Amino acid sequence: MGSKYPKEVIDYVIQHYPTTRTAEMAEVLGISQNKVHQLANSRGIKKTKEYIRKVHGPVVAIAGINNRFYKGQEAWNKGIKGFNNAPEHTLFKPGHLPANHKPVGWTRVDGEGYTWMKIAEGRQGWVMIHRFAWELENGPIPEGKFLRFIDGNKDNWQVENLMLVDRESNMRLNTIHRYPEEVKVAMKILSKLKRKIESHGKEQD
Repeated sequence: MGSKYPKEVIDYVIQHYPTTRTAEMAEVLGISQNKVHQLANSRGIKKTKEYIRKVHGPVVAIAGINNRFYKGQEAWNKGIKGFNNAPEHTLFKPGHLPANHKPVGWTRVDGEGYTWMKIAEGRQGWVMIHRFAWELENGPIPEGKFLRFIDGNKDNWQVENLMLVDRESNMRLNTIHRYPEEVKVAMKILSKLKRKIESHGKEQD
């Protein structure tokens, strides 16, 4: 930091910074006080203790005396329970809702294109709308199962457009885009057939 400055400037900072007011140095060098501090700090140069005591000592001492607690002195807010000195207009009133509050039923779309809907207040009140629609019709989604959009349109969350697949099928369908169109169609047909076979087996049980 400061390599763009002439050697004379750097030498002046090294020599005078420890014992000279920064404002005076900035005026002599024709640069800002911040730049003077940066040049000094980047080289590990600090103000001497003698300089700090001489220049800042009286100010620090007066501030310390005025704000010091004395033995036996009581805190100003002793006995004041629940005191809040914030202006009344800045305090939240009972039942107050923040400016970004969204009502139940509000929807939003995330970065991956899935639509979420607010069904209740609180952090847990948001659900993926396609999952919500499926579970209303079919019950909870079993562990290890995934919902997919049959037509690939994440905006079409009608139950008829959703299919439940296992992890293996989900991974296979995620890579289906690499294949020719006729292969994609065949893979989708096989996936549907597999689901029908599984469903028929459960009915027989």
